[in-house]
Amino acid sequence: MIKIGSIGYNCSHPEGFSVDWKDGPGAFILLLVKTPAEFVLGKTKHDVKAGSVVVINPKTPTFYRPTGAEYIDDWFYFDTDNGEKTLADLGIPVDQPAFIGAADILSSMIFDMTVEFYSAEPYHEDIVELLTEVFFKRLGRILTKKLTYKPGLPEEKRTELANLRMRIYNDPSALPTVTGIAEEMNISISGLEHLYKKAFGTSIISDIVNSRVSMAKKLLMSSKMQVSEVAERCGYNSCYSFMRQFKLRTGVTPTAFRKFAAYGGWSQETAEDG
Repeated sequence: MIKIGSIGYNCSHPEGFSVDWKDGPGAFILLLVKTPAEFVLGKTKHDVKAGSVVVINPKTPTFYRPTGAEYIDDWFYFDTDNGEKTLADLGIPVDQPAFIGAADILSSMIFDMTVEFYSAEPYHEDIVELLTEVFFKRLGRILTKKLTYKPGLPEEKRTELANLRMRIYNDPSALPTVTGIAEEMNISISGLEHLYKKAFGTSIISDIVNSRVSMAKKLLMSSKMQVSEVAERCGYNSCYSFMRQFKLRTGVTPTAFRKFAAYGGWSQETAEDG
């Protein structure tokens, strides 16, 4: 079990701010870094991008400071029953910053955890415990997906492709076209497709469609948006293209999916049975 000791959301510090824990933070701490920063963990220096998660061991000598005009992060101290093994089992590295990219979902969860942590309402401790469990499992899933590579790629390409895959699954609506992605990476379209398939064993188009359909399912189940609005939020310029791809992936139309889901009756098996 992971238990929160103290927590803060969207904390801002001016230029000149720094933290220097010569003997370590004293407890596990997770930082969701929202502005560029320099970290020294043990004897290793890291240039940490905005949108990174840093989990630090209680005894790791730590120094960090902003590299820009201010430093902003979400943070919480925590303890675990089995120390680093709990985190390792979830695929979460310790003392090694991990770039997440669009970290809005994780930050939103920390906001909810913060509200409940300082609440005096009934069950607030139970709710914090449940939110914490979901947070770490979601973070572990994100990082596991990011770090699953096929062998044989240079480290710099692995990092670049990992960051791209994080963008695809965190916010598919903000992606440029595959052509635009290739231009950003200064590579040909065919070169991008080849490297992506070599890295992850699937095509970039397949990952983009999967991420869009996954987001669409959530929006159809949790909102009253029109299908055209869902299509736009998921990065589709054409509602028809969205509906066609959604049905190819799920076996049902978006409208039928919403109807089945509302009554708890949708499953992939139901769709395949017609």
